Amino acid sequence: MRCVRGCAGRPAEALSLFRRPRLFRFRQLGHCSPRSFPPIRLKDALVFRRLLIPMFALVTAFPAAADPLDDIVERYMEASHIPGVAIAVVEDGRITRLGGYGSANLEWDSPVTPDTPFQTASASKIIAGVVLMRLVEQGLIGLDDPISRHFDDAPDAWNGITIRQLASHSSGLADGISLPSTASAADLAREAMTRPLAYEPGSTSRYGLTDFVVMTAILEKVSGLSYPELVRREVVEPLGLTHTGFTMLTEGGPVRTSEVMQGRAEVYGYRGEVQRAEEFLYPVRTYAAGGLYSSVRDFATLMQALEAGRLLKPESFALLTHPVKLNDGRDGDFGVGWTFGRYRGEVTVGHTGGPALADVMYVPGRDLTVIALTNQRRFYPLLAQSIADLHLPEPAGRPDIADDRPQLTAGLRTLFAEATAGAPPEALFSEIGKQGALGFYRDFGQAMLIAVGPVRSIGLLSENADGDGTRRLYRVDFERRRMFFVVRADGQGLLNEVRPLSGDPD
Repeated sequence: MRCVRGCAGRPAEALSLFRRPRLFRFRQLGHCSPRSFPPIRLKDALVFRRLLIPMFALVTAFPAAADPLDDIVERYMEASHIPGVAIAVVEDGRITRLGGYGSANLEWDSPVTPDTPFQTASASKIIAGVVLMRLVEQGLIGLDDPISRHFDDAPDAWNGITIRQLASHSSGLADGISLPSTASAADLAREAMTRPLAYEPGSTSRYGLTDFVVMTAILEKVSGLSYPELVRREVVEPLGLTHTGFTMLTEGGPVRTSEVMQGRAEVYGYRGEVQRAEEFLYPVRTYAAGGLYSSVRDFATLMQALEAGRLLKPESFALLTHPVKLNDGRDGDFGVGWTFGRYRGEVTVGHTGGPALADVMYVPGRDLTVIALTNQRRFYPLLAQSIADLHLPEPAGRPDIADDRPQLTAGLRTLFAEATAGAPPEALFSEIGKQGALGFYRDFGQAMLIAVGPVRSIGLLSENADGDGTRRLYRVDFERRRMFFVVRADGQGLLNEVRPLSGDPD
């Protein structure tokens, strides 16, 4: 039999099994479980058997109606080579949908279920915010405590930084601190004390890692527990979660060791038409910021408990789901660990991570939560919003305006087409654009474009002067998704920025 390149003697027919796993689908509605059904008596079983054959004939004669949520998930899985996905939907405090699709591990072809633990990456901050507010309620810490209170020899600059500012990414602490993976949160805090502030505390929101590691050092100090122990005591045990925790992965020379977590999903990256395992090493000190494994069932249980006031007081939950004010009275981009946005006219809160290993979207005004977990790093956070579209009405569209510089729009169309193919044209970008936007479209921007499919139409919604250049807002209808982009061009028409918006346009 003919072999293809790289199969090492394996027949081509067999190799295809390794490239494209079978699609397992597990769907659960509400709280059904095998234990909820009564035992079947023998005479009932015989009656059921006599009915089974004609019933089966009817089922096969009339194909099942397509499920819109299944269709959304499976289209993205096929386009972006996602091995496995898990989905949960919570409406009005009830879990109305739990689903697993595809494979958690390609080597074993193990199916994803609602209990499969996935790496949640930066969505771990959702749990960190809950842990912090639990300690606030216990009186162990105050959101407006100066962080210098918790460190001996803290610099004077830390007197004006609060716990609230750490949790909302507005502390002014500098990022880019490099330490061995075995260093503790307290070690990083000591190193951060030697660095000048990056900006005035409370003046702006600036997403970073140092904030959450310093916060971890404080949480561990006031509680006397490690952060993983805190998560277990404050979240896992009170809610009875069964598939949430950490692997405690560490690296010593050429050896990596971790604890066993049964059934966890392997993380993959599809690059160069090859699926590869891509495990990111989260040092234990960063676990509040990233590294938590959890399942969609556990995350849905958490959201149920928070909405019902069973884990936090309503006023504490409100601090997670409302933005922290900056010094000038403006809303920042974050609450206590959670991010904010607007989508289809609704306020949304939650977090993504990986960038799309985890996508948690809570819509307070609709009592709706959508949770999407995947094991594909080369994807973009599109699933939660796409599923939310089934529940949120689409607002009236804004009319297009006349385009007096169509060459800019043509360049945008060219960028999308060539970036999808893996070669974004460098000549379209200014020096500013080459330092930022170009790199995005060589990596995760390409993954985003592959996921949404070819461009169907582009509309210009607004245009404003931007220094000697222009700032444009575009609506782009792709094959599988409508998106909005902010495009900044310099005076020569070269691109400084091509930024996809995560929610509604301004």
